[in-house]
Amino acid sequence: MRVVTPDISAAQQYTDELENPDTSDDTEFWRKDSSVPRFVAAPSIGRWRWRVCAAISVTALMLLLLIITVSVSHVKFDRKFSTTETNVKNLTDSLLSIITRTNFLEEYGHKMHLDISNLEFDRDTMQSTINDMSDSAQALRDKVSELKCYINKFMNNNTEELCCPGGWLLFSTHCYFFSEDGMPWDGARDECEKKRAKLLIINSRQEKSFVVSKTRPLFYWLGLTDGRTGAWEWLDETPYVHVRSEWMPGQPDDWKKHGLGGGEDCAHLHYDGRYNDDHCSRRYRYICKAHAASI
Repeated sequence: MRVVTPDISAAQQYTDELENPDTSDDTEFWRKDSSVPRFVAAPSIGRWRWRVCAAISVTALMLLLLIITVSVSHVKFDRKFSTTETNVKNLTDSLLSIITRTNFLEEYGHKMHLDISNLEFDRDTMQSTINDMSDSAQALRDKVSELKCYINKFMNNNTEELCCPGGWLLFSTHCYFFSEDGMPWDGARDECEKKRAKLLIINSRQEKSFVVSKTRPLFYWLGLTDGRTGAWEWLDETPYVHVRSEWMPGQPDDWKKHGLGGGEDCAHLHYDGRYNDDHCSRRYRYICKAHAASI
C-alpha cells in the first residue's frame, strides 16, 4: 500500500492562498478608506496645535505688556502720590506757621492796643500838664510885662502911659498879637481867648491901616463870620456893614466846590489887605486884640 505524502508546501501554499486570497480590489478599497483619514487628520492636529501655541504666545505677550503697563502706571502713581503727600505736608506746615503767626500777631496787637491806650492816656495827661504849664507861663509873662510897664511909667514919670506884654504891639489903646503859626478859625478864636483877648474886630479905618501894614502879604483870620445867622457879623455880634471895596473882586461868594464840605463862613485878610471868605478849616495866621489896660 502506497502511502501518499501530502505536499505540505503546496498545502501550505494553498492555505496561504486561502488565508490570503487575492483581494486586490478589497485591499485597494480598504487602503483608500484608511489612507484618507490618516492623510487628513495629521495636518489638522498640527494646525490646531500651532493655533493654540500662537494664541498662548499672544496671550502671554499681552499679559506681559499689561503687567509692564500696570507696573509703570503704579510707579508713576507712587511718584505722584509721594509728590502730593509732600505738597500736602508743606501746605500743612505753612498753615500751622500762619496760624502761629496770626496768634502771635493777635497777642502782640492786643498788647500794642493796651500800650497805645496807655500812651494816649499819658499823652492826654502830658498835654494837660503842658497846657497848665503854658497857662502858668502865659500868666507869668503877663505879670512880667505888667511889671515892665509900671517900671517904664515910673521912669518916665507918666502914670497914664499904656504898654503891652512882650510880643504884642500897641496901637491907640489896644494891644495886638500877630501869630506866626496857622490854625483853623475856631482854634484861633480859642487861642486868643486864652490870651485874655479876642480874635481881631476892626472898628476904624485907622486901625485897619495899622493891621494891614503888619500882615501884608500874608493871610490872617479876622473875627468876622456869617456862620451863626447867615449874615456877616463880628465876634461881638455887631453886624458888619458891607463895603464892596473892602473885599476881593467877586467876594464873598460862599464857594462850595472846595471839597471840604459846606460853604465859606469865615473871613480873613488877603495878601493885599482886602477881605476874602474861606472855609473855616483853613490854617491861617491870626490876630488877637485886647485893651491895653486889661492885659
